[in-house]
Amino acid sequence: MDKAKRDANGKASRDEIEFWTNPRQKINQYTMKDSHMVRPERYQSAGDAVNYDRNIRSAKGSRRLSHWMETYAFKRALARIEGKEVLDGPCGTGRTHKILSTKFSTVVSLDSSESMLHIHEKNTGSKKLCCGDMFRLPFSENRFDWTVSYRLFHHMTSQRNRVALLRSITRVSRQGVIFTAWIDTPLNKRCESRRQSLSRAEMTRVITDAKLHLISIDYASWPFQPKCVITCRKPKE
Repeated sequence: MDKAKRDANGKASRDEIEFWTNPRQKINQYTMKDSHMVRPERYQSAGDAVNYDRNIRSAKGSRRLSHWMETYAFKRALARIEGKEVLDGPCGTGRTHKILSTKFSTVVSLDSSESMLHIHEKNTGSKKLCCGDMFRLPFSENRFDWTVSYRLFHHMTSQRNRVALLRSITRVSRQGVIFTAWIDTPLNKRCESRRQSLSRAEMTRVITDAKLHLISIDYASWPFQPKCVITCRKPKE
């Protein structure tokens, strides 16, 4: 823990414990630089990764409907952009890979869990896999046309980590970023949940601090759910 980043009280935040990683190997042609973050516990074991993948694929009822609506919002966002190369991170076991592959000629998938990546390769057959840290991406500036971050932002509980995540994925993107988040609706606000929703004003501040321009917000089920897909572009230099 002594190598982890600390908050004002000298303690590592929950975000950093869960999501900052110290990758220890390279997968295929993509190499991860050395990192000094704490390796996360979630989904590192093979059993946890298998259960994660099974839960996604076996979803039924309202949960399956929620996944479908979120996926449809994601497709609407993708329909507005153009590009050839995309970074998908964290990619998990490949839940968005098929959708991204129909849009982009090259999809590079990154996750902090080697176990998740092994299942991803089994599910999709992709060889462009990388074990890495979303906050310290092992790629040069403007390496991809777009970066997609699916199901990560809403786990961030501090402004600092939210902005840091967006700045990290923006650095490696030429055109912009697409990420999922939770934004308050008139009927649904989640202030006490582990997965917090933000007000529209709070989200605007995060995007502005990350030096991005907001293009669109696609809600999965307005106004019943806070889940949405946000598209932002980098400012022209």
